[in-house]
Amino acid sequence: MFERIKSLLRKEEKNKKYISCEYIQHGFNVDYEDIKMCCFNCHEGGGRQILIDNYKGQMIDWNKFFKEKRKMRELNKKGIILERCKGCFFLKEREWDDEDYISYMVFNHWTQCNCKCKYCFTNEQSDFFNKRVNYNMYPVIKKLVDMGKVRGGGEIGFGGGEPALLPEFEPMMNMLMDAGCDNIRVHSSCVKYSPAIERGLREGKVTLVCSVDSGTPETYTDIKRVNHFDKVWENLAQYAASQTDNKYKAKTKYIIYPGYNDNKEELEKWFDLTVKAGIRSVVLDVEGGWYINNKFNISDEMYELLEYAGKKADELGMKFVEYYDRANDMRIHKEEYKQLRDNGQNKQ
Repeated sequence: MFERIKSLLRKEEKNKKYISCEYIQHGFNVDYEDIKMCCFNCHEGGGRQILIDNYKGQMIDWNKFFKEKRKMRELNKKGIILERCKGCFFLKEREWDDEDYISYMVFNHWTQCNCKCKYCFTNEQSDFFNKRVNYNMYPVIKKLVDMGKVRGGGEIGFGGGEPALLPEFEPMMNMLMDAGCDNIRVHSSCVKYSPAIERGLREGKVTLVCSVDSGTPETYTDIKRVNHFDKVWENLAQYAASQTDNKYKAKTKYIIYPGYNDNKEELEKWFDLTVKAGIRSVVLDVEGGWYINNKFNISDEMYELLEYAGKKADELGMKFVEYYDRANDMRIHKEEYKQLRDNGQNKQ
């Protein structure tokens, strides 16, 4: 009888609802200087809770790692939200499982790229980022896979840097797909073609996001500071053609960058090329540095441009229109931010 009561109490505790998120429960973000909880940073707390400081690719004691994860889950169960998580729109109240596994991973641990985007964060310390050496995450993640601690059902993300330039990218992708990961999001410039991305699109396991940010070679070259406009659209068309049942997994992205591409004419041409390439899903966002400095002073024209882009995608019959972190924040808090602007207030 006593054991039955304990079992019922454990079941009740397990099924109790509390506020948390997928990354607190079962995820992490591998950055170029540490391992963080996630990569989200537009909310009140600022996000990016550090899990392992000063990380350079060394093997991880995964048992110790999961122990720390359990401590965070216990705080959530008590209604305590981490300071850096406060205000995040990914937090939700629901029943969360209590098992130790990983199904959400983001890889941002390298900075080498075949573009030189004007808005890239590496521009602030170009000497440092140009000289730093990549570290190889393949053996670290392979150990996690071999332990049976990687599960599908979440999302794996590759940012960077350009992932296709990593020597371990192809084997890493194939290992994760073979391990049951069927929702892998790769952010690529699409300058270099990847057989692993093609495989993932063909099998419906990979979502490809290419931030072209332009509809003309001139704007592309101005923002990206390389001349690969035609090659990128050729590769995008080839990727799109490899899709089978899920014909919306290859996506083009448009980051609205004030002073460069913040006009309807450029957006229209980008949409035309997207449709011509056979792509039926798009991502919209706003340039990060500009947004952080101006989100309480955004013009009506900027709000209208983002709204116009969303409506245009709907008119073209796009399967999905995604709004990334900043664009999502801009839409959710539109009236609040406009009121602060019109009242001459600035929280920052």
